[in-house]
Amino acid sequence: MLSTSEKLYTLIYHSDDHLGREILAYLQAENLDTRAIDIAKTKVSETNWAGLAEKLAIEIKDLVNTNHPNFKQHYDSSIELSEHDWLKFLEHNPNTLAAPIVMKGEKVKMMSNPQDMLHFN
Repeated sequence: MLSTSEKLYTLIYHSDDHLGREILAYLQAENLDTRAIDIAKTKVSETNWAGLAEKLAIEIKDLVNTNHPNFKQHYDSSIELSEHDWLKFLEHNPNTLAAPIVMKGEKVKMMSNPQDMLHFN
């Protein structure tokens, strides 16, 4: 699992995603200690994705935006894949991450909008 700290915000996002860039800008504007992991440039392992899903209390498939054009190019949104297949898809198509993920200490949250950061502490 990705290491976390009570003093450090970790943002997992894709740099092509507007929401992820807005959350990064907020963290930087607030001068918060931040480790930004841009999954367009940095590979996140299947083990880490599985651990994130567990901490978020969601299924691995919920990490994937099934409405994303890259997903639709390969599958119908109602497809049933194994956990391993979901992990492989996300590993090879990181831009399909459903939403940016922010971690601080034991707290982990998928962000649906930038205002979620106001209630994250």
